[in-house]
Amino acid sequence: MINYSVIPMGEILNNDYSQKKIEESFKKFSCQRETDLEDFLMRKAIEYEKTNFGKTYLCIDENALSDGEFKIIAYFTIAQRAVDISGLSNKRKRKVLGNYPGRDVLSSVPAYLIGQLGRCDEYSNEELSGQQLLYECYHAISMAAKVIGGNLLVLECREHMFEKFYKDQGFHKLQDELNDEGLYTLYKKIDFKEYWNT
Repeated sequence: MINYSVIPMGEILNNDYSQKKIEESFKKFSCQRETDLEDFLMRKAIEYEKTNFGKTYLCIDENALSDGEFKIIAYFTIAQRAVDISGLSNKRKRKVLGNYPGRDVLSSVPAYLIGQLGRCDEYSNEELSGQQLLYECYHAISMAAKVIGGNLLVLECREHMFEKFYKDQGFHKLQDELNDEGLYTLYKKIDFKEYWNT
């Protein structure tokens, strides 16, 4: 595994690095499998951070940093979201929510959202695996869960990513149909306590 650190983008914007330097590093981030990740980082990430609707975390190459180069290995965004469960049967609600109070009459529930998650093409799975990147997401979300609770995590992805990766990581389809953007909404229940001290 490569030597890296996870830094909230807001801390970088407020401290040592100029916005211009950060934007230059964003332009070097390449993810040909999911060009939406490139687009978000180059065109939307800084504005997203400033709106405070969610937070972006950057995985920085420590070896490159010691040589004076700011290189992003991977990044992820996390936020809160109200998940529409109005179309789910009571049986499906039980499966998704367990003993959630008032479950059967609810039309939405709060959840943590992984909005973006991706690794730069320059780095391999052996250097930073998708599983390790998810672990970093869980750790970041666990800080919020420690304060306000919650154990439901959601994300959206294409069919091939569900089969290739997220299914093996314990995610399930919230509904069997694709949403309007051609994506599946996936969910996972997590006990975030195990990530508090890691």
